[in-house]
Amino acid sequence: MSFADWTLSIGNGQIPTKSFNKNQPSDWISIPEPLLLQPGSHPTSTICDEIYTDFQAKSYRASYLTSRAIVTPTNKNVTDINKHMLQQVPGKVHTYFSADTIHSDSNDCARLDAEYPTEFLNTLSFSGFPDHDISLKIFAPIMLLRNLNPDIGLCNGTRIMVTYLSTYVIKGLIMGGTYDGSVVVIPGDSFLIRLCYAMTINKSQGQTLDRVGVFLPKPVFSHGQL
Repeated sequence: MSFADWTLSIGNGQIPTKSFNKNQPSDWISIPEPLLLQPGSHPTSTICDEIYTDFQAKSYRASYLTSRAIVTPTNKNVTDINKHMLQQVPGKVHTYFSADTIHSDSNDCARLDAEYPTEFLNTLSFSGFPDHDISLKIFAPIMLLRNLNPDIGLCNGTRIMVTYLSTYVIKGLIMGGTYDGSVVVIPGDSFLIRLCYAMTINKSQGQTLDRVGVFLPKPVFSHGQL
């Protein structure tokens, strides 16, 4: 049974359910063995090696990066997988940081500084926004989180392979879609980007992929996610 057929069967109510406790409702389903990877002692490495086969030799090819991704429910899982993959990319790391101070023009700057110290601001993480710092390398794939310039293909969800990194500018090639292969330049300090070796299940909607791994460290319960 293919993954598509199996998920369709779930939606049609054709997959039997079971319970792990006789006092709880029968609301669990089993994933067929042919669709599973044995996680071993390092589940992140296992799924990365399976989806990004021969990565060292092909990590610089846009066609290779365009055709595959790992999807997972939460931003934390996405961050962990992206960090793992970036470590395998040769070359120098370039790290960008977000603003982590209160604007000095505020009339209540002293109180705000006391209530929101830098250490606290740097720990904040929100859906649709990257973390305080983002590390990139040449040939790493990134995704736009906002519309920048739809007329040239810079839209929310556009994937780009990085080809140049500087303090204020990121240059790259659009991967996939109408503008596939187009050279684009985006501001490096805009924080409208995120690495996309992995992406959340919700963010993957609309992407065209040939090879996909689904990383589920916890049960998926949100309607439509699986």
